[in-house]
Amino acid sequence: MNRFFTYTFITVLIFACIPVIADNTDIHENAGTRAMTFLKIGVGAKAMGMGESQVAATDDLYASYWNPAGLAKLQKPQLALMHNEWFADINHEFVGVAFPLGSIGTVGASASYLSFGELQGRDRDGNETAIFRPYDLAMIFSYARGFGNSFAFGANAKFLREQIADETGTGIAFDLGALYTFPDMPLSLGGNAQHLGPRVTFIEEAFGLPVTIRLGAAYRLWNEALLLTTDVIHPTDNDIAIAVGVGYTIGNILQLRTGYKYQLGGNDLGAISGLTGGFGLTLLRFQVDYALVPFGVLGLTHRFSLVANF
Repeated sequence: MNRFFTYTFITVLIFACIPVIADNTDIHENAGTRAMTFLKIGVGAKAMGMGESQVAATDDLYASYWNPAGLAKLQKPQLALMHNEWFADINHEFVGVAFPLGSIGTVGASASYLSFGELQGRDRDGNETAIFRPYDLAMIFSYARGFGNSFAFGANAKFLREQIADETGTGIAFDLGALYTFPDMPLSLGGNAQHLGPRVTFIEEAFGLPVTIRLGAAYRLWNEALLLTTDVIHPTDNDIAIAVGVGYTIGNILQLRTGYKYQLGGNDLGAISGLTGGFGLTLLRFQVDYALVPFGVLGLTHRFSLVANF
């Protein structure tokens, strides 16, 4: 009976969030109108390998992105490192630490950095000028606390900076997350409101942030060896997306993962661009993960991440 209820709930959650205009293939009216869009790039190979469906399943330091409430599950201090080998010589890095403080909660600090490499500057006439190195940076401070064994709340405060040649934009943003785990079944529900904050001024114009709402569920089977996840993702500058993921653990050492993220109206870079996969290895105090994420004609991208427990 519990299993029937669980599957029914997840199905209703997905379809309740699909708008009537799901078959609309027009470009979203807010596309390209937001600042600091690097904030939408996910961190952690585990989450990316499962199609970005992690809001109800995240339980390590990468929860600071997917759902800060998940940080309340940490039992020991953690260090996390990630390298994202993107296309066109773009690299995405993440580093963070978190410390559980008993009944006080869990605190953490992390940084997300996106580098575009070296670009040749040109003036209005097309003549070459100085080489410049554009980048995006987010400094993140996190807090999470559990209330009993079922409910947890978390929040992030973020300082944002974007540098393009001699022009700089700065801003602040906040995330608010919640996580509920049913006491009598292996089901978790999560929600996260990301990138809330004032408009960011760049040069002479102000732009809104890419506010995103995530709602999802996670279900664990076979003594938690099998993990099933689904997220509904609603960005303010694009169409709603639905993500699903599957993770299977072998011998408490090897994890195999796959997932799919579908944007209502069709994935911009083709259907195959929503498919992801990866694996992980648990080695004593360390968790090492890899994810392969295709971007259609832009090529394949690779994420490597590490979590160390102390």
